[in-house]
Amino acid sequence: MASRLSQQEENYVRMSLLLTGISPRAVRALFDREFAPSCLDSSLKKEYNKLKDLQKKRIINQSQWNLLFRRLPDVPDSKTFDVTLMIILLRHLTDLTPPHGGYDRLPSDDETTPTSDLARIKYYRNFLAHLDEGKIEDMEFITAWNIVTDAISRLGGQPMKQECDNLKVKLLDQSNQEIILDIKRSNDEIIELKKSVESLKKANEDTVPWNIRAQINEILVEWQDTDKMFITTRAAKHVLKCIKENSCVTITASSGVGKTATLRHVALQMATEGYDVLLVTDPGDIVRFYNPDKKMLFVIDDLYGNYCFNQTDIKVWDPFMERINKILSNKLSKIIVACRLQVYQDDKFESSSVFKSCVCNLLSENLCLSAAEKGSIAEFYLKTKASEIVDYYDLYDCFPLLCKLYHENPSINITDFFRNPFIVYEAEIDKLQKKGFYSKYCALALCVIFNNSLNEEILTEDVNEETRAIIENTCEACKLDRGTSRLTLHDDLNSLIHTFLKKERNRFKTIHDKIFDFLVYYFGKKTIRCLIKNAHSGLIGERFLLERQNNMDKFVTIVPTQYHQMYTQRMIEDWSKGKVNDVFCNINMKIPQFRTKFLCCLNELDTINQRQLAHTFDVDKNDTALIELCFIGDIPMIHWCLSLDVDVNQCRNNETTPLIVAVNEGLTEIVRILLDKGADYNKCGSDGWSSVMIACRVGHTYIVRMFLDKGADYDKCNNNGWSPVMSACRYGHTEIVRMLIDKGADYNKCDNDGWSSIMSACCKGHTEIVRMLLDKGADYNKCDNNGVSPLIRAIMYEHNEIVRMLLDKGAAFDECSNNGWSPVMSACRVGHTEIVRMLLDKGADFDKCNNNGWSPVMSACSEGHTEIVKMLLDKGADYNECNKKSWSPVMIACRYGHTEIVRMLVDKGANFDKCNNNGWSPVMSACRVGHTEIVRMLLDKGADFDKCNNNGWLPVMISCGVGHTEIVRKLLDKGADYNKCDNDGWSSIMSACCKGHTEIVRMLLDKGADFDKCNNNGWSPVMSACRVGHTEIVRMLLDKGADFDKCNNNGWSPVMSACRYGHTEIVRMLLDKGADYNKCDNDGSSPVMRACRYGHTKIVRMLLDKGAD
Repeated sequence: MASRLSQQEENYVRMSLLLTGISPRAVRALFDREFAPSCLDSSLKKEYNKLKDLQKKRIINQSQWNLLFRRLPDVPDSKTFDVTLMIILLRHLTDLTPPHGGYDRLPSDDETTPTSDLARIKYYRNFLAHLDEGKIEDMEFITAWNIVTDAISRLGGQPMKQECDNLKVKLLDQSNQEIILDIKRSNDEIIELKKSVESLKKANEDTVPWNIRAQINEILVEWQDTDKMFITTRAAKHVLKCIKENSCVTITASSGVGKTATLRHVALQMATEGYDVLLVTDPGDIVRFYNPDKKMLFVIDDLYGNYCFNQTDIKVWDPFMERINKILSNKLSKIIVACRLQVYQDDKFESSSVFKSCVCNLLSENLCLSAAEKGSIAEFYLKTKASEIVDYYDLYDCFPLLCKLYHENPSINITDFFRNPFIVYEAEIDKLQKKGFYSKYCALALCVIFNNSLNEEILTEDVNEETRAIIENTCEACKLDRGTSRLTLHDDLNSLIHTFLKKERNRFKTIHDKIFDFLVYYFGKKTIRCLIKNAHSGLIGERFLLERQNNMDKFVTIVPTQYHQMYTQRMIEDWSKGKVNDVFCNINMKIPQFRTKFLCCLNELDTINQRQLAHTFDVDKNDTALIELCFIGDIPMIHWCLSLDVDVNQCRNNETTPLIVAVNEGLTEIVRILLDKGADYNKCGSDGWSSVMIACRVGHTYIVRMFLDKGADYDKCNNNGWSPVMSACRYGHTEIVRMLIDKGADYNKCDNDGWSSIMSACCKGHTEIVRMLLDKGADYNKCDNNGVSPLIRAIMYEHNEIVRMLLDKGAAFDECSNNGWSPVMSACRVGHTEIVRMLLDKGADFDKCNNNGWSPVMSACSEGHTEIVKMLLDKGADYNECNKKSWSPVMIACRYGHTEIVRMLVDKGANFDKCNNNGWSPVMSACRVGHTEIVRMLLDKGADFDKCNNNGWLPVMISCGVGHTEIVRKLLDKGADYNKCDNDGWSSIMSACCKGHTEIVRMLLDKGADFDKCNNNGWSPVMSACRVGHTEIVRMLLDKGADFDKCNNNGWSPVMSACRYGHTEIVRMLLDKGADYNKCDNDGSSPVMRACRYGHTKIVRMLLDKGAD
């Protein structure tokens, strides 16, 4: 016969049966509503690519995959899916609005959407899996049971609610009881298993692939080594402060000032504060690596190019910007970037608003290096020679770099170097050539040719003919034999490490970007012909100009006139090889005069070659010249493309057409040309955005008019259900909204979340648009999928004028959202006093509660909006009404420490002794969180300070446990019962001893507290203090005469506890008092055995010296 279960064990069994037996069927009920069982197979096949991606990310495992795509003739059946798989599919394949805090947190009580109920079930399944013992305490069980059964009833309906109620009271049979007995018999194995599972879980939860993680860790170790040489500056401190306070920070400066060093230093500082530092180059990695429950810092160096603004980079970033903004709205995730000043100052950077939100310019007056900081840097790197270059501190912005470079190569003349470092380097390289070290000279030239990323394998392994030819041509240009051994060049590259070069992950590159700038400029003067013909297309595209420009970087190479034709021919050759992006992102393409000459060169080609170029796709991006030219906005070249029968509707990889690009850039004339050539104005990108919708979003009024005149579909929606009029309403383009409405656009149409045009305008505060829609008869009471009305949206964002307009139109001011939130309650919660006044004047129901029983006055009390509480009380609001957990307004105000509100409520006659469902009173709540003034007020009013909660906790006991000394003093002065124990036998003094609140223990002893009273497990105050190592408290108790040999129910004495946990000083104290050091516990273990088992050598020696057995 199985032994009887304790109440806590029964709780565990019932919760197990609830979560494993009933909750999966409730989740399946929602799943089958979203994925009709008859169509499940076809629904999953349609989403195959998404599901495959989830499998690659290890979100879906192989066994789950096998259930989704079964072998013929079997088809998938939701009855075979577990809760985890169903939640994954609902989360990733449906338009259900996710819970506010994500799926991995327990949602708040006022959130009752289907997805929040999924999160609740997921949370408590995880809670159950992590219990080390098969027990759940009563209060914990009641809370969990109510939350889970409410979620089940909402998902599965009343029949499932009845099943839950039956399960709660039914007698557990033999098989149910054996569940818990098996757990009890194998508890040790479960704990070990859980450790293994946790280890695996952490690995699986890491959103960063293990190989990438390993590389990042390796780089961070390198950063830590170099950071030892970092001198902290006011700029570094400022950047650290900024990234702590902001979601995104951009560090900018010219090369060599220290932006990369500062970026790395700050990133390492953030790592010490618990941030997962992730180095990324691809914006897609931010989306892929993002974990909503983890503090993450994404680090990006050389944003948008490491020399000049790279148009290709911004095209890569653009599709991800909206998702990155959403990621940054989660305060746990941050981005820090560094970019060159010339890149930041480019006009195209303006479109990246997220990277302009907080900018730290290291050359600005308040962040540039001070004289003292320069002195510190010089003394650190140059030691005794620092005094020799004081006069040259301000010659170059790159002073920190110069100090570092000299430190690594101290043989050069220090004054010459700091007066003009580049002349020194030029002389060094000239010397290589003059002294016949041609192979070293050639090695440096190869670093330039391969754009500062020379793969070691190019010189040690077999290479293709094109690469071999480039190396041979470079050798020839450097006065070496074309057949020079590549291994010789490899040796020479290694010999230049630490002077000019470094090697990172098998690639040679210069020790700093500034050195590379100089090398390109140097070889651009010396071997210009070789570079034009052989260098990486990105290099000659970023660093070579045909004509001198104003404000150009001093290291830009100006191509001599005699080589212009060769340079243009090289661009055409790259184009023909599919390097379309490189050609049209060439810095010369920004200059209209160059584009004119380039077009002349193109027209000189035969028609077949011209046609081939115009029809060539980029090898990586699938771009065509026409798409690139729409970015640039060059009309003559666009005419050239179109004259060669280029498909005007040819898309990029993401379905973006030339017309969509031109609209996004606001190029009206090009839009007209493309439309005249038959561009499909209704064609959408992969996100479902059409040209007309983009024009509406960015506010190009004339372009919208053109589309409407052409007959564009002004009601066509994107993948999220957004229509053109909705976009114009959201972004506040009043004239466009007027045009669309005049054309007959459906302004009552809703997106996938149920948002209408007027809802968007209300949310964003576009008053004139709201007025227009109301005049047209827009449905101002239409709610979104969460039951939130336009009025509630306007209230939430405090758009007073819009609220007034809606109320004047007759908006339903008592209409509640799905979770029961009324307009007045919403206004009370966010503290918009004027709006509350408007609603009350209209006659709003100020006592109407939400689904959890919260009233407007409760919301105002919770958030501390004193003026609103006063208004509601003056109107006659019910200040004693409780929510479903029996929390009253006064208890809520006590809990959150709103003293003035408590005073108002008490003066009104609020019941300050009314307890919630867990038996907590207002005074107890104030005691727990330490609101001394509120406690004093309630005590003066006569609050019951000896009333217990359901666990038997008293206000004085709670205050003792959390250490609020002043509150304990007030309660004792009032006569609180300090010897009363809770349901587990814990007294006030025991709580204070356990938590180490020495002053409180002293107060209780002075009052005469019973210091030998034990709890239900036989633990005494002195034993509790011994266990956790509170030496001073143990001394006080012993001085009072506490029984130091009294044992708990397991036979543990105070000396045994101190020995087990290694508290040497306490053991010495107890032995000096004469404690029994040979007394064994119920398992037969003695104090010396415990100390031996846990390796407390000093204690073992003490016991043996005393004569322990």
